[in-house]
Amino acid sequence: MSKHLPRKLTAILYADVAGYSRLTGQDEDRTHQQLSDGLNILTETISAHGGSKVHEAGDAILAEFPSVTAAVDAAIESQKSMIIWPAQEAVIEQVRFRIGIHIGEVIHDRGDIYGDGVNIAARIQEIALPGSFCISSAVYEQLGRGKYNFDDLGYHNFKNIERPVQVYQLRYSELLEAGSEQNFEARVHDQPLFDDTFEMPPITTGRCACGSVKFEITQQSLGTAYCHCRICQRSIGAPVIVWTAFPIDAVKFTHGQPKFYRMSQIAEQGFCENCGSSLIWRRLKPGPANYLVIITTSLDNPEDYAPSWHGGVESQLPWFKIHDDLPRTRSDESPMLKSAWESAGLPDPNDWNELEYEQAALLDNDPELKG
Repeated sequence: MSKHLPRKLTAILYADVAGYSRLTGQDEDRTHQQLSDGLNILTETISAHGGSKVHEAGDAILAEFPSVTAAVDAAIESQKSMIIWPAQEAVIEQVRFRIGIHIGEVIHDRGDIYGDGVNIAARIQEIALPGSFCISSAVYEQLGRGKYNFDDLGYHNFKNIERPVQVYQLRYSELLEAGSEQNFEARVHDQPLFDDTFEMPPITTGRCACGSVKFEITQQSLGTAYCHCRICQRSIGAPVIVWTAFPIDAVKFTHGQPKFYRMSQIAEQGFCENCGSSLIWRRLKPGPANYLVIITTSLDNPEDYAPSWHGGVESQLPWFKIHDDLPRTRSDESPMLKSAWESAGLPDPNDWNELEYEQAALLDNDPELKG
């Protein structure tokens, strides 16, 4: 008869260096020294917060804590301690740790810990931004609200883990006072933004529901994404929209014209005056954009334009979850949106709201107020 080994519920922290082999190839001695310094910082911080280092393996470290709060506090303190390195040697790329934290049952045996909880913490670590950390939903629920700000990265399917794991990432501004743009750009690295072109069908067409407005697009897409922001939710009457951006001179209306409504201080929405279908989002601040954002489902072949990131996740509804591995960003992390709202005299993201009907009418009709 097999013997059941005793298990213990514990908070697990797994840290590893991002791109260690590549950094070693650039400067082996310096990378090893920074690794040693980083492991020392982690070891000291783990102990200071009541944790126990289980083992080190090359450039990785595994530890356990009596509570998720202690594990998260240790992760934040250690990453803050290591974030000062670029000020010393900014020319050469720095060693950066990724950290994953999970809570689960583990088996203690031969001076080590084993179990799915350890595997999940290690997998979560792999998707964290270098210099930051991710936690599982189990940790997030235990933390409570308000102490730190985390962004929902959605559900991830990890190798050898039976069920998808919902992951949250510490908002970079918790580590740096001005880190939101760096965080945004890092998470959507190599994802399509408004000024990038990719291999897409050179021509597509679209229309509103009733066919009163039809259009043709003659150039490649600039990218496709989800938007969960509150303004978009209201404008389309759905929990999320999917948009695709095209160069403005590539969009030709072949039948009818959309009517535009000033939906916010920085943008307007084009829709069919007959059936009400939402078709276009057009930025007006700080000046007219050189692209148009098309509601992807108004295209005749929306299946060819798959989203590659999520925006506006600060307003994602708790009962609506999309299980994917795509990058997720907040509206206030977008340099483009920040610039647009600042030009409208609204630098505080708390003031980024849709307009009331009367306000929109004033902006539409008063030449001095129009963008």
